[in-house]
Amino acid sequence: MSIVLIGFKGCGKSTIGPLLADKLGFSFHDLDHLIEQRHFEETGERLGFREVFRSRGEESFRALENHLLREQLGREDLVLALGGGTPMTPGVSSLLAPHCVVYLQVPENEIIERVRADGWPAYLENEADPEEALRLLFKKRVPRYEELAKLGVENTRAPEQVVAAVLPEIRVMLSMTET
Repeated sequence: MSIVLIGFKGCGKSTIGPLLADKLGFSFHDLDHLIEQRHFEETGERLGFREVFRSRGEESFRALENHLLREQLGREDLVLALGGGTPMTPGVSSLLAPHCVVYLQVPENEIIERVRADGWPAYLENEADPEEALRLLFKKRVPRYEELAKLGVENTRAPEQVVAAVLPEIRVMLSMTET
């Protein structure tokens, strides 16, 4: 069983993931970084995942993402951070079902502020009002995250506090798979 972190862009998956992996003695991978790495291996072109999305197009990007997700979920002792849109891809729910899926919850307004500070994602570049488009996307994705999650935790505290809050429940889930 792997620990899979889901949530909207800017919810803290890449921050919480390594801390959680360290506490569990697991390895940590970020699916977005794996996409960048695989794109480089295939093309020799170093791009961030946003640029990979732009250059490949959504269909090819999602196919690569799904392939890498399947590869990673075959590993043991792993904490894996998914991209915010990954859970929306058809077939992902069956891939995630046997794993401990943790939804990092952050209020919509805080997500908007975090994303604005980091820069609008590639899929919103052509939107007249990227903030409104992001809000609509947030409302669309949250029910899916809630549906897939076996555990939800609010990520509005210090990262160490979030990890401390979720760790006992994750350990229980992990121990249940060992029996």
